[in-house]
Amino acid sequence: MGNSYIGILVDGLVYSGIKRGYSYFERVAFYEEAGKRFDLIPCFFRLGDVSPDSEWIQALVKETNGRYKLRNIPIPSVIHNRGLFFTKQAKVKLLNLQNAGFTIFNSWNRYSKMTVHEILIQNEELRPHLPETKRASIENLKEMMEKHTELIIKPNSGSLGGGVMMVERTDNEVWTVNHNQNKEFFTSELPGILRKRAANKYYLIQQRIPLAKYQGSPFDLRVSVQKNGSGEWQVTGIVGKVAKLGSYVTNVAKGGTCKSLRELVGGSPGLDYDNVYKNIEDFSIKAVKELAIQFPSLADVGLDIGITEDGFPMFIECNGRDLRITFGKAKMLDVWKATYTTPISYARYLIDSKTEQE
Repeated sequence: MGNSYIGILVDGLVYSGIKRGYSYFERVAFYEEAGKRFDLIPCFFRLGDVSPDSEWIQALVKETNGRYKLRNIPIPSVIHNRGLFFTKQAKVKLLNLQNAGFTIFNSWNRYSKMTVHEILIQNEELRPHLPETKRASIENLKEMMEKHTELIIKPNSGSLGGGVMMVERTDNEVWTVNHNQNKEFFTSELPGILRKRAANKYYLIQQRIPLAKYQGSPFDLRVSVQKNGSGEWQVTGIVGKVAKLGSYVTNVAKGGTCKSLRELVGGSPGLDYDNVYKNIEDFSIKAVKELAIQFPSLADVGLDIGITEDGFPMFIECNGRDLRITFGKAKMLDVWKATYTTPISYARYLIDSKTEQE
């Protein structure tokens, strides 16, 4: 098979952590284990380390003493992007690398929630799994309030649960807006905080999914969907995120807890684990295949999916860079490792495919 470098493109925080022996949210040891299995040497570098005038790069590589040291090596032919970039210059640099013959999977991993929704809604099979979603505006808010009794207003990009607001009808005339653990009642006149948020073009208004509950708290699921060593999509793992009691936000950063799907489904007598898993798997793979038509380098994503009380999967959002830590917090060690091993097996597949074509 031949030993080669696999490039892991990271941001500055992770890079500095690796140099000091601490890798923050990345588990570098899992990359090393996977590298040994597939005869690949992980090397870590930042986008700023790449020069358009050179085919060489200084990257962090593990030494025999267990420490990472800078080595001057050829730019790896296959690179897994684990960084998060926002500028046009970064996008151009990544594109130039690809045009020069380097393969970068997940080359761009920052997609707006509305863009993803607009792609998926075109597919008739996927449409029933998508909550109604509109760009934020006062007009759209009023329209959505006429059609739905519960709404979520959230940032169009990123968040970790930050900036999320829930609007719900408590009876025929009275509504409440929940934000930052505060609750405000209103009737016809929109509260200032709601009016301000609804007029923000960087937000979305979405029909709230009636999520299944675990011990009285709503939960949703992080689904790791990745390309494997055969170049095919697979669901590598599913982990649940349970909102803290009294909250509607499941994000771990907002106090959510992580549990396995089997444990969550076990707490709902009306749900069958095998059926729920299969439905989530089928939907997830159809969804990423649809997204990959528009984003050809897509190979490693984390989908946030809710299930209704009868187990029907509903799409929430797509994370282009899944941090994977939820699997660790749920003590799903084998699955957590697999979310690192699978992309390395895909890298091996890409390298071998390149070799065959030469």
